[in-house]
Order: sequence, then structure tokens, then C-alpha cells
Amino acid sequence: MFNPAVAGDMQTLVAPPYDVIGPEYRDELAGRSQWNVVGIDLPSIPYDTVAATIADWTSKGVLTRHEQPVMIAWTQEFDLPDGTRRTRKTLVAVVGAEPYATRVVRPHERTHAGPKEERLRLMNATKVQLSPVFGLYPDPAGAAWSAAAVSGDPGAVITDDDGTVHRLWTISDPARLAAIEDALKGRWILIADGHHRYETALAYRDERRAEDGNGGDERAYDSVLMGLTSLHDDGLVVLPTHRVLKQWPEGAETRLTVTTLGDDLDVLQAALDAAPADQVAAGLVLSDRTMLLTTPRTGASAATRLDLAVLERDLLVPALGGDQAHLAHEGLLTYTKDARDAWDTVRAGKAKAALIVRPIPTDQVTAVADEGGVMPQKSTYFFPKLLTGVAFQPLAD
Repeated sequence: MFNPAVAGDMQTLVAPPYDVIGPEYRDELAGRSQWNVVGIDLPSIPYDTVAATIADWTSKGVLTRHEQPVMIAWTQEFDLPDGTRRTRKTLVAVVGAEPYATRVVRPHERTHAGPKEERLRLMNATKVQLSPVFGLYPDPAGAAWSAAAVSGDPGAVITDDDGTVHRLWTISDPARLAAIEDALKGRWILIADGHHRYETALAYRDERRAEDGNGGDERAYDSVLMGLTSLHDDGLVVLPTHRVLKQWPEGAETRLTVTTLGDDLDVLQAALDAAPADQVAAGLVLSDRTMLLTTPRTGASAATRLDLAVLERDLLVPALGGDQAHLAHEGLLTYTKDARDAWDTVRAGKAKAALIVRPIPTDQVTAVADEGGVMPQKSTYFFPKLLTGVAFQPLAD
């Protein structure tokens, strides 16, 4: 963990997850402190040198390690786009690395080889898990958070660049730790964010087991650092991720039912919000007009009945010749959580079209995971993100 007594204010040390940081923002974060976590999690130096950097920071007391087990209680207070204030509660702990086949840890999105290969190279170089995976677990009564018995002033308060206020408490009392473990016993975990990081941790574990000839003795690399939030937490929010398209064949939208709307994003959003839940719906923004697209919700499984899955199958593949992962790889599709940004990009002539989509309810996410299915890439945007730099998991011992 960072030692603020040496490294300074935690506000200057943390960063969002590496996969949402662009080059300019990365430089801005690095400029906040010579110890900012992007220096090791999104390094501008060779991966082999990052391990030496971590060793240097440790020797200087910038990074420190608890001698006894701890968990972190973490609240994130934030505003929704409609101005509603919410607070999400998370416990940071290490969790046994389980293959998906056991159904203890369940994915809900597809992953791709490239990002996992890159993160595995970094993990092999550093022997540290640098960023927590975000997981959800069923707990209607909130037993695990109650067992944490959070009270008193937090050890750190951070306000991130989205305005979210993060409060952190370190839990070291063995009785409280045991109570949390007991409350979590027997529950499964749905990966909300960090599928690539989790699968990288599994790959690293398997490599080390083969290398060490490990016959089952538990090692540090058998665990994964995770932030855990109840599926029933009042602050759990899933925001939509909109699609911006570089190409749009004339009349492609007629594959679905089209309702032409007034040329205003608020009108489009209101129509989308009012669309029946039992139908697939999306807003389409073109350079000169907007419309609501609807179609029956069809599919043999929870995953294939999702709005984004039906839009991909019945609209994007026939109109553009590929699924969303293919279109993104070809540079024809990008993602944004901001509907206004998508609208402005099209109206400025920087893209041909944008699909404004609805958020996926958490019960649909759970249904997909229960069936062992996966969603298209970037189907969910769990907001806010967990920060990187709050805790690290050494894997070497």
C-alpha cells in the first residue's frame, strides 16, 4: 500500500483503471506526483524496469506492507446524471483464484487475447497485482458490510476527477476479519469490471504452479485482489455505454422499426426511457436526424435477448459486416459513456452515426452469468470505477 507519510496525499497517488486512461490523461496523472500509480500500472518504461521501480519505492518507504492480514472498507459517494446522490460500499480483499468452470467466480463479458497478453507480461515482470478486479456477490441482508462494522474517521479521503468522494478504512482486527469472511462464505462472485485482469491472474497462477511444481500448497499467486460489492447495494449503478460509428450505410436503420423524433437529444432520451422493457430499443443519431429504433426481444438465452446482442445480430452485423468487437478492432466503432459526447461527435461530422442505448439492469447481468453466457464487449459501465493505487497484492511470497 502507499504510505502517505512518505508519498504524500493519496489524492495525488491514485488513478482510474489503466484501460480508461488515454495518453494525455496519463501524462497529467504522472505530473501530479513522482509516485503516482500510473508509473507502474501504465508505465512509460520497459516492463522489466517496473519491478526495479517498485523495489525502489519500497526501499524509500513510499510503499509499505502490513505484517498482518487486512481488508479495506471503501465507500464511494457520487452523483448520477439526474443529480441523485448515491453511495456504494465495497470491501477490498484477496479472493481465491477460481477457474470459471467452478462457477464460484462468474464472467459476464467477452475478453480478448491482446490485453491479457500485455497485462501478463507486466505481472510476470513485477510479480504484483496492481489493480483490483471489481466483483459483485449476492447479499440481500448486507451481512458482509455489517460485519465490517465501519465507524470513525476514514484513514483517507479522495475526490477523483469525476467528483466521486472515496473514503477508506483499513480493517485489521482479527475478529472483524473473521466475521466478514464468515458472512461471505459460500457466496459466488460476478465480475463487474476487470475480466482481463482476472483472467490474467488465472494465467499467471497456472504458469507459476507449473514452474514451481506446486502440488496444491497455497501461495500468494493463488489469490486475486478484488473489490467486492453486494448485488443488492443501494449504490450499485450500471450506466450505458453508447456506440459511435464511422460508417452507416444509407437506410441501414430500416432493418428495425423506425420512429422519427424531434432533433433534440433530450427528446431522444425521453423516447428511449419510455420504450417498453419487453422490446429492444436504441436511439439513432445521424448527421441530420434522430430516431428511435425498436424490435422484438428475441433469443434463446438471456445473453442473446439483451438489447446490445439483438442490435448486434439484427443491425450491425448485416449492415456493417461484423460484430462490435470486429468493428472496434477495425476502428469503425468507439465507445462513450456520455450521450452528449456521442451526439456532438456525429453532428460535428467526426462520425456517421451513434447508437444511444439503455443501461442493462443488474438482474439481466446476473441472468446472463447464471446461464454461463457472456455479453458483447463494453455492455456495462459500472459507475464509479474502483481506483488503482488503494491496495496492491504481492504475488511472490
